[in-house]
Amino acid sequence: MLEWVKRLRDEGVMDLLILLWIILFIGAVAVFILDYGSDERNITNVFDAFYWAWVTMTTVGYGDLSPTSPGARIAASIMMFFSMALISFFTATISSIFVARKIREGKGLEKIKYTDHYIICGWNDLADELLEAFLKQDKKEKTPIVLVNELSEEEIDAWRAKLNASHLGFVRGDFTQDQILAKANVSKAKAVLILPNLLKAGKTEADEKTALATYSIKALAPKAKVYAYILHYENKSKLRRAKADGIIIADEFGPFLGASQLHNPGIPAFLSEMLNTEQSRLETQPIPESFIGKTYRELFTESFEKHDETVMGVYQEDSSAGIGDFLSADSGDYLDQFIAAKLKAAGHGQNEEQKMKVRINPEKDYILKAGEHMILLK
Repeated sequence: MLEWVKRLRDEGVMDLLILLWIILFIGAVAVFILDYGSDERNITNVFDAFYWAWVTMTTVGYGDLSPTSPGARIAASIMMFFSMALISFFTATISSIFVARKIREGKGLEKIKYTDHYIICGWNDLADELLEAFLKQDKKEKTPIVLVNELSEEEIDAWRAKLNASHLGFVRGDFTQDQILAKANVSKAKAVLILPNLLKAGKTEADEKTALATYSIKALAPKAKVYAYILHYENKSKLRRAKADGIIIADEFGPFLGASQLHNPGIPAFLSEMLNTEQSRLETQPIPESFIGKTYRELFTESFEKHDETVMGVYQEDSSAGIGDFLSADSGDYLDQFIAAKLKAAGHGQNEEQKMKVRINPEKDYILKAGEHMILLK
């Protein structure tokens, strides 16, 4: 609200409003005084005079009240001339502000107003397929998505039209810059996915940029989930130090799928069908409160027999104690300093935060806990 007031003031709209009120006041008082001695007058009090001036100025013109004396009519004509000119300026200024805002939004230069939205930073050859898959999985909720990259306005408009995604926002610029992330309203975002940005960088530079962006986002929005997609496995330690909540490595499962294709050929086909973007059969849901404290066997049986769904496992995000909690706080303990240095070099922070604990097909007597989610195969 304050931003809009500032913009209206900068554009001179507030000055126009003040002038309009001054003209309305002068016109109403002048007509009342000049028409006061007329026997045919129908503006008999100050309230009627202001009512007439307001109706006349807004060009509504009911005709129920009107000046009758020559002097009052001349004053009314002067008021009409100036008020019509100023109202035209006022309308044109307001329209230009909205048009300029729309143009800036299309160019990705305006701040995003979404909250609890997803942000996708970066762009590459696989980004279009990822975006399309996400929109299909999210077609019920229609969670707002904001793209942060350096695509052109025409390319973004083409994507909006192709995917029929009116809830697709856009911020143009370098996603490692704080001001660009602020425009994407990263502090109010639900989660951020950083893709290798191959538009203007090589593969090595892309991973470095991903790590830098993770640091920036975590500094601006500590509570936002940040998931990083990297191209090289050796850069995983950088993302750990940056406290990424999840790390995706390009073609991480390639060797496994290649070996399975020869030794267990049904597994790649099964995974491909299960992960089909047209109709994904995997889904996650919070464990119902009625099952908290009960066994995995009971949840599995209920889901399979009553809902025709298979519970494949459960997962939970926990805040774990960091390794630093077990090291001495004494700066003179050289052994602890050596251990901490080695852990840091290996990509293990002393204060590990979010840990994703996944249990695939746990024991039948496993007790379900609050905060856990179930992974369903529909």
